[in-house]
Amino acid sequence: MSQSNLYMLLLVVAIALLLTQISIKQKRTMHVLFAVFCGSVAMVALKKITGEQIGAYQYLIGMTTCATCNVYWLLSRCLFREKSPIALPHLIMAASIACLVMFNQGYLFVSNLYDIQFSSSFTHHFLGELIGLLSSCILVLMIWEGFRGFQQANKLEKKQRTFYLVTIMGAIGLSTVSNSLFVDDPAATDWSVGLITLTVLINTQVLVYWRRRSSLASKTTLSVTHDEAEESKNRSLTLIEKEEENDFAKAILALIVDEQRFLQANLKVVDIARELNVSEYRISKALRNQLNAKNFNDFVNRLRIEHASSLLLDPDKQHWSILVVGLESGFASVGPFTRAFKSHTGFTPNQYRLSHQASSEEEADLHIQTP
Repeated sequence: MSQSNLYMLLLVVAIALLLTQISIKQKRTMHVLFAVFCGSVAMVALKKITGEQIGAYQYLIGMTTCATCNVYWLLSRCLFREKSPIALPHLIMAASIACLVMFNQGYLFVSNLYDIQFSSSFTHHFLGELIGLLSSCILVLMIWEGFRGFQQANKLEKKQRTFYLVTIMGAIGLSTVSNSLFVDDPAATDWSVGLITLTVLINTQVLVYWRRRSSLASKTTLSVTHDEAEESKNRSLTLIEKEEENDFAKAILALIVDEQRFLQANLKVVDIARELNVSEYRISKALRNQLNAKNFNDFVNRLRIEHASSLLLDPDKQHWSILVVGLESGFASVGPFTRAFKSHTGFTPNQYRLSHQASSEEEADLHIQTP
């Protein structure tokens, strides 16, 4: 592959990856930085392709190549740092290198466009050395980002960091070797640098995608774990609440049944609530959930009807009137007693007593007739 074809391929790949980052709906900082890096690499490729054909204007293109290693350093921080990966000092550092590159390319543009020979080439030389020094520092920081926290990382992240370090350190090492081997052949040097840059672009896209997928998977796992913990907590709370409600229902039974408070006329839920020092709602809830009662009155009336039934069938109480039985069972008058009794048994109190008396007499006659 010729040098021009290689850089044309680099240009196409850089633009394609740039558009890929732009198309991502839920962008993160690393996607934005990688898009900027791809754009700058595309300009590097374009500058190499056009070369001397556009003369001094190649340096205008060169001004847009100011976001390579400095932006890649910011990207590396976003890849491996969860909290506050980029602060103001980091932006200032990256912006300073970008400004120096732009100034240096602008200097070359002016001097070549107007054929101005400045009194000294010191400025251009100084800027080149300073940019090289700062770029070297940035490369060291990029490598450091891969090693930082390596021992504490999980298996997956160690693989990702290793992939990153192999890419960066391999690119730096191969660039150094090619510069030494092809010191007298700039075309060969440019060809090797283009191939290395292409590899870095592709590997970085793989790493960005890999990191994003693992981050989403981690968040999903944490979310599921959190939900399971919440569900377990809710189940525990529900069991505790049920146990407390069951104990509370026993306390209600002890007060109403064991102490026969249901025989008290005009007994209301507020009376029991005051006795137990709880809300009326809590008593009603316990009656519904634990004692299968529609409401407080329904529960109390059931107890009263059971008591009245035993009085109506008691041989020693046959001379008691229905009114007396109702009053002794906790009803205030015969009307409410009769309605409640029929609602629960299907008979009026008098019908209930007479039917059982008839049954008892039939059993007695049958016993006499039996030899």
